[in-house]
Amino acid sequence: MAAHQFTSATTVDDVVHADPALSRVLNAHGIDTCCGGSATLAEAAHVRGIDLDKLLAALNGDNEPRERSVAVATAPTDRCAAPACEAAAPSAPLPRAAVTVPAAPRPTRYVRFFTASLLFALTFGSTLGALTLATLTLPWSFIGGLPTDSAKVAHGYAQVFGFAALFVMGVAYHVIPRFKGAPLAAPGVASASFWLQAGGVLAITLGILAGPPAVGPIRLMGALALLAAASSFGWVVHHSLAAGAPTPERFERYLRTGCAWLVIAAALAVVTASGIGSLQPAVWETALWGFGASWILGMSLRIVPVFLGLPPLSQRTSSVLFACYQLAVLAWVSVAVIETWALLPIARALAGAMLGLAVGAFLLRLGIFGPWENRPTVGDRGYEKFMVSAYAWLLVALVCTPAWSAVAALAGSSTPALVLDFGRHAFTLGFLTQIIVGVAARLVPVFVGTPLWSTGWRDVTFYLLNAAVVARGLEVLVEVAGLSEAWAYISISGPLGVGAFAAFAVNVFMTMRVQPPASASVPTGGEPTADNLVADLLTIPGALELLVSRGLRPLQNPEMRKAMAPTVTLRQACRIHNIELEPLLAELYKLAAISREA
Repeated sequence: MAAHQFTSATTVDDVVHADPALSRVLNAHGIDTCCGGSATLAEAAHVRGIDLDKLLAALNGDNEPRERSVAVATAPTDRCAAPACEAAAPSAPLPRAAVTVPAAPRPTRYVRFFTASLLFALTFGSTLGALTLATLTLPWSFIGGLPTDSAKVAHGYAQVFGFAALFVMGVAYHVIPRFKGAPLAAPGVASASFWLQAGGVLAITLGILAGPPAVGPIRLMGALALLAAASSFGWVVHHSLAAGAPTPERFERYLRTGCAWLVIAAALAVVTASGIGSLQPAVWETALWGFGASWILGMSLRIVPVFLGLPPLSQRTSSVLFACYQLAVLAWVSVAVIETWALLPIARALAGAMLGLAVGAFLLRLGIFGPWENRPTVGDRGYEKFMVSAYAWLLVALVCTPAWSAVAALAGSSTPALVLDFGRHAFTLGFLTQIIVGVAARLVPVFVGTPLWSTGWRDVTFYLLNAAVVARGLEVLVEVAGLSEAWAYISISGPLGVGAFAAFAVNVFMTMRVQPPASASVPTGGEPTADNLVADLLTIPGALELLVSRGLRPLQNPEMRKAMAPTVTLRQACRIHNIELEPLLAELYKLAAISREA
């Protein structure tokens, strides 16, 4: 039995290490036990805006010394994921001999989503978009006899419903169970949503490229598949989120509402494919400001304070901002739909102003452009520049789309087409894509259990993406300043964008390509080796405590342990966490020897 009296200097990792059941107390206070465990309780309480004394009282049992067994060492391969199950787990005696445990299936549900997402981006998405842009700005045609309007629509579906939506779905299916500490609801429905989404986007793009008379029925079938996929995705997300307690950030409501907007966007796509082609702009506004932005804002509430050490939003502020943003999107989309038949200048001005103010207030409260706290306590920061730059481009998109539209509507004029086009690409390429790349650079290595294949390629992706958006910005100079000689140079944006997606795809594929090593279990009576899977080493009594104390802190989280330990060898784990291998291996030898002698 070990006594624990936690203080302000105790780290989150140490609390969970001493008693995993206390992760429920930490999570109830909004403290991340997965991606920010090196912070002390004082730092975590400050970042989360929590009363430190109350937190310590909750952890210490009203300031009475705790007598708890170190449960983390008793169930190294416990398959129970829910905190309640973990708390109820009996403190069984430690196994007395090393026993080979079959490796769990590698968690690869996200791989198919990421693969299809990147293939859409590199074919009908960014590549077709670059060829279409070159056709529009240069004196040659790069798309044959395909009308540029049709090519732009096919490019849009591939980027928004193919690249962005599939990537979001893959990330969601992987991280939501870990955020909520509960299994994914209906994995079969989640798999079906992949085939429906990928098949729907492929049918729409091929139908548009095929042209009449095939385009009508094929596009309608594809749109119906998208509607079914969006409904399935929303159902799985809703039930997966409902399996756990609400979090202090209440990011769940953004995700649920984002799913609802995706369903609406898919329904509008069905109507558009049925013959009302003028509704196509409303499809983009719904998918981007409703689905894409809701998901990113919601996930930002969950991960940005952890990744960048920012203070969280208060619940009251968060509720007000959520309501204002969703009302603004509702007004913005409604105007886009109604203006298919009749212009509403005043309504457009009001909706544009509401959207701009709502997003601006969210960014102000999120504090991503302000000073960051806890800078020294956060590890690799290679992904942070993506987030800051992405939100900067979101501000540009706000100026060029809703704000410009509001001013133009009040002045009795229309928004210049090139300004709107740049605003949309500032949103999709500068904001949406850049957030996806930045979050992927942070999360894919965690998913796979290996370092990112190349931080250099990650940085190249960042510079190419931003250069592509800047080159696209020449549209504003052409439209507003009459700089017609810049027109041809806009086409540079296309190759830069394709290069960014190619660099990102190579990095993701090479990172995911790492295969689990051949089974090298710890034989009874044998010695542990550097090429043993971590899951097998955990069968040695006391190994989990040792590995966690030496820096493999993700292992203290049951979900992370279940996901990572069967896929990573000790050698790989030490390389990922920058731990010296040989001393750790020597300590494992001693533990194994003690186990055999006992």
